[in-house]
Amino acid sequence: MIDNLSFWGEDRHFCIRAAALGFSLYVDTHLPAYHIYRDSDLDGAMEFLDRTDKRGASPSGASRPKLTLSMVIKNESDCCLRKGLEEIRDYIDEAVIIDDGSTDDSAEVCSEVLKGIPVRIIRNDVSKFSNEIELRKQQWSETVKSNPEWILNLDADEMFEKRFKEVARQLISDQEVDVYCFRLYDFWNETHYREDEHWCAHRYYRPFLVRYREGFVCKWNDRPQHCGRFAENVFELPHKLSDIRLKHLGWVNEEDRMAKFKRYQELDPEGTYGSTEQLFKHSG
Repeated sequence: MIDNLSFWGEDRHFCIRAAALGFSLYVDTHLPAYHIYRDSDLDGAMEFLDRTDKRGASPSGASRPKLTLSMVIKNESDCCLRKGLEEIRDYIDEAVIIDDGSTDDSAEVCSEVLKGIPVRIIRNDVSKFSNEIELRKQQWSETVKSNPEWILNLDADEMFEKRFKEVARQLISDQEVDVYCFRLYDFWNETHYREDEHWCAHRYYRPFLVRYREGFVCKWNDRPQHCGRFAENVFELPHKLSDIRLKHLGWVNEEDRMAKFKRYQELDPEGTYGSTEQLFKHSG
């Protein structure tokens, strides 16, 4: 007690005692709060929740940007799909997933891991990957139907390092940036990535996180393979390089490497859209 103070109420008592003891107090206003002072205030709680969406929108209409995961999957359930989605779900608001002709339970894994988050899965009865540009255009078209604010385009075998989770909201709150680029590391086992004359993707920055601008006219690279995930004119938008690294785990297992080798041999035998030297040296 402080004898010469007559203020009543536990909140005033707490603040005064904290100040007297030398503690600084701060209020986090990033998310709106509803003060329940007495039992009668409970009546307005549900109305408040109705006016406050799950992304932190306040009654005045302000909100945190919505982050939409856009992903293409095909027979990924035996790989790292589950592990990747478990990390992603902590910072996304919704997901749009193209199931490109899976014959396993990849789509069911997505629904299970992302339970509680709005997920829309579009199933292709016949895979479009042999003409990748058609698949990427479909992915973009379906994603923008959800009226996204930011689009995070990841493959099922890609995973950001842990600190991305801590800064994701900070990145998409920057009004000066529309495109974030990251370096992708091709891991050759669980702990090491490959680097040599044929494997050096991590030396370059590529766009993975893009703000959706309504009215932006996409100009695509119409190559059937290695066409890029976003339109090639995306760099007309304000962009920034991030030092956060992205792990690519699609080459970790020898079985997966052989499957990729055979697939690209069939789709691009002359190496017109990729590197035949890289493929022939796939096993390191």
